[in-house]
Amino acid sequence: MSEIIEIPTWDNGEWTVTNFSSKEEWREYLLTLFKEPGQYNFNETALLFNKEARNFNRLGFYTVAPFKSKDYIYYWDDQKKKCRNGVLYKDKKNVWYLTRDYYMWLNFLPIYDKEEKKFGFAKVRDAQYHMALYEILAELYYKHVAILKKRQIASSYFHAGKLINSLWFEEGVTLKIGASLKDYINDKGTWKFLDEYASFLNEHTAWYRPMNPDKVMLWQQKIEVRKGNKKTEVGLKGTIQGMSFEKSATAGVGGPCQYFFHEEAGIAPKMGETYEYLRPALQSGMVTTGVFIAAGSVGDLDQCEPLKNLIMNPEANDIYAVETNLLDGKGTIGTAGLFIPEQWSMMPFVDEYGNSQVEEALEAIKDERIKWKKEIEPDKYQLRISQKPTNIEEAFAFRRESIFAVHLLASQLRRIEDKEYPYELLELYRDEHNNLTVKDSNKLPINEFPISKKTEDKSGCLVVWERPKKDPTFGMYYASIDPVSEGKTTTSDSLCSIFIYKAPIEVSREEGGEQKTHIEQDKIVASWCGRFDDIKKTHERLELIIEWYNAWTLVENNVSLFIQYMISQRKQRYLVTKDQILFLKDIGSNASVYQQYGWRNTGTLFKAHLISYAIEFLREEIDHDYKTDGSVVKTTYGVSRIPDPMLIKEMLAYREGLNVDRLVAFTALVAFAKIQQSNRGYLKRREVTPESLDKSKDLYKLKVGAFRHIGKSASSNGMKRSKQAFRNLR
Repeated sequence: MSEIIEIPTWDNGEWTVTNFSSKEEWREYLLTLFKEPGQYNFNETALLFNKEARNFNRLGFYTVAPFKSKDYIYYWDDQKKKCRNGVLYKDKKNVWYLTRDYYMWLNFLPIYDKEEKKFGFAKVRDAQYHMALYEILAELYYKHVAILKKRQIASSYFHAGKLINSLWFEEGVTLKIGASLKDYINDKGTWKFLDEYASFLNEHTAWYRPMNPDKVMLWQQKIEVRKGNKKTEVGLKGTIQGMSFEKSATAGVGGPCQYFFHEEAGIAPKMGETYEYLRPALQSGMVTTGVFIAAGSVGDLDQCEPLKNLIMNPEANDIYAVETNLLDGKGTIGTAGLFIPEQWSMMPFVDEYGNSQVEEALEAIKDERIKWKKEIEPDKYQLRISQKPTNIEEAFAFRRESIFAVHLLASQLRRIEDKEYPYELLELYRDEHNNLTVKDSNKLPINEFPISKKTEDKSGCLVVWERPKKDPTFGMYYASIDPVSEGKTTTSDSLCSIFIYKAPIEVSREEGGEQKTHIEQDKIVASWCGRFDDIKKTHERLELIIEWYNAWTLVENNVSLFIQYMISQRKQRYLVTKDQILFLKDIGSNASVYQQYGWRNTGTLFKAHLISYAIEFLREEIDHDYKTDGSVVKTTYGVSRIPDPMLIKEMLAYREGLNVDRLVAFTALVAFAKIQQSNRGYLKRREVTPESLDKSKDLYKLKVGAFRHIGKSASSNGMKRSKQAFRNLR
């Protein structure tokens, strides 16, 4: 039998109870109340949300009823029920639900108010109300919580209050709080808020809860008492435990847990690993019994990747997903974890009831950014925006001024993450007959940049977006390799990189008696980045990839081991010789390099010359969509030809001195291909249509047969051929 859920309800001036027959009915009802800051329409009724706190501020205590009197007991039992079940507020036009933790936080858990510069209770704000609703919906749908937030939204205070709420009223509950650094959660961090809350509750409410042990990073709600001649422990016996992940991403995550709050999730580079190890503790079989809560603002980009993954891929990570138009500045609609942007509950653009004045806030942000852009350096400008983002893209955007078109790269990365570029993960090998064979790989490509020097398996796998055409002609595919000089290493983060590029093809076909021609777009069709402990295996993998695509291959020859390997296999026909690398001739580079194959990355060749080809490749306008009046409605840029997310991440992160193996291979490839196309033109392919095949059937109608010269001494037109002894001389 389903449990009846009873919610205390203020209904147009009267207190009553609203019943729900099941969790399913309750969560469907809550969904109808879940909107967005700026749309909740708080009014005079919202003054009741924190009525108890305002009474305390006025009187210095909560109730005038005498201690332990009937009215006193009734008051505290009634408030306890509201702190355990939450409260519905109804007026003639609106309904709002304050979750149990939000109600308790507003009324019984004072914080340091930065606006007032003193301790006091939190004011009603629709952004925090929205966050609390999101979290209870996640719990009711058996999902976990990921929150990407602007700064100064009192998230740490609120979530400390959420843990206190459970510890104060639930029996035997296990609660945990973790962070990448101990100082985020010890008495210098969030534990200080827990201490403040506990002290206030024990002093000013009827809910006295002693702790034993009562030390930083470990509480248990119990007290030792004597009954007769025996000592015993009484209390709800719930626990809160703190843990840091400085030494290990999995320290202390074992054991059942109702709530796990990961503090400062935006500066937690190992949080993804922590989450995966923790999930079994939040489940019983296939049933979710606990909730993981990750909340934070973004720090350095290499530290916030786990939070980005949870926010941008909620379904894959069992995060409660919400539909939003805040993915980017264009209003693109999609699903994500909860994002709390700068324009929500931004002072002074909040009305007297706590509603966000979103449009006014956005205008103020726009004006502020215009001022910033004039006054500060570009990298500081980008950093400020990331800390006060109006959309998710801004939060995770590259912080330094980039030589690449960041907006194009960010949009392309989003398309890749939205699965617009299907791919296969493959292994190539030779069978017992020495034939090249393809199979699915059970490994994943390397998705870490830069890769840790301590990573054991760096072999990765071949990522294929398009398999080679059957019997591809030589010159249809180009390859570019940035090789490595050694096998197993714990001192280098360098990887071997190869990209396979399909050249553009001019395709012609006959349609309706007309010859029609179009260009089949060039693109990256495969890539591998990695290395084996045995360098011979690295070379063998490169060889198989090149052979499969019959690819004309450009090799950086600073390390000549792979070139020597190909020569030993008598496969140097695949290698581009130095005199065929026209970009070297154009800039007069490598003149003193006497190797026959490949190019040498010397001096400023890469950063001063090759990168410019990559920049142009991204920005090239390769297609347009037009309105009927001829105006352009959409432009497709060359960046759409790059399906590899790790190459894009290297471009976004690029700065002088950074090890960018993929980018080196790619820039050389683009430079080589561009000049080849300029000099040689496009490859050509003629497609045979059914119509042209039908015309071939008319050949039998010709008056002259195939063997028309047999038995004849004259030409078919009756004229004799002239016979000249030296007719073949020119």
